[in-house]
Amino acid sequence: MLAPLCARADTVVLANGDRYTGSVERIRAGKIELITADAGTVFIDASKVDSVTTDRTVTVILKDYSRHIGRLVPSVIGALGVVPEGGGETVSVPVSRVSVLLPGHLDESQWRITGRVNAGLTDTEGNTEVRRLNADAEIVARRNRDRLSFTARGNQGVERGENTEANATVGLKYDRFISERWYGYGGTTFEHDRFKDLRLRTTAGGGLGHTVIDSGRTALAFEAGLDLVTVDYIASPDQSNSALQVGTRFNHALIDGIVELFHNNQVFVGLAHFKQSFARSQSGLRFPMRAGLLFSVHLNLDWDGEPAPGRRSLDRSLVLSLGYRW
Repeated sequence: MLAPLCARADTVVLANGDRYTGSVERIRAGKIELITADAGTVFIDASKVDSVTTDRTVTVILKDYSRHIGRLVPSVIGALGVVPEGGGETVSVPVSRVSVLLPGHLDESQWRITGRVNAGLTDTEGNTEVRRLNADAEIVARRNRDRLSFTARGNQGVERGENTEANATVGLKYDRFISERWYGYGGTTFEHDRFKDLRLRTTAGGGLGHTVIDSGRTALAFEAGLDLVTVDYIASPDQSNSALQVGTRFNHALIDGIVELFHNNQVFVGLAHFKQSFARSQSGLRFPMRAGLLFSVHLNLDWDGEPAPGRRSLDRSLVLSLGYRW
């Protein structure tokens, strides 16, 4: 991974004269992500930067969704100098107006795709015979004002040859940004859980979201909307109802590049009867490692206001997993 750094050397110079050399991977939320040969990935506060120079093409996307494509060269303090790909006069772009910077030529028709996948396995034999597999994934595609998200998580457990756990939840969501921080959304989720008597619980609806914080270390967003909930039980009578959906997404780097705290939740409040409410949440810590590898420990909580007969309202699972993020 470090070999290409010898061939190309981007340079970041701070206002105090300190100089960093490596590969500029992105600028987002006021932070420059630079891969160096000696210190690995470092995060630099863009407000403390005097100049950034790259020897390759980058795409600078502004908060008004316009973009500049070319090489970065020194400019005035607090701004990036962009030399257009086809040549021409250098454009000075204030760092405060930059939404994101990514390597390469990205026009408005191209999607930027990020994501992560995690999996964990427990296999015990002897006096105790337990096998448990869990997995979760998130893939996000962004293009201009559009954002598409796919999420999935599931668990499978077997004890002494008998199934003790079998569940999966999949979500699809589309966001359309109205401004830099406000967006409208529409989405659906599908949930199956044999041991909760759920053959399939489906939600479909839309609403409004707001990004409260989007800094280099912290991201926080809230959403609220209306959903139609339909439940196909395995043994109990089926039902459907409308619900108020409230969601939260939070991520904070406790130590940059070492440990991250996260919390995601969805609460569906039944409008006809509160007992028709239910909630899903996932909280934990992620530990980034080299080459995109990721170790995670997280707690999943699933609550039902009116579970099927003979079932409990709260399910809890503590998960340790290894994954990959790109």
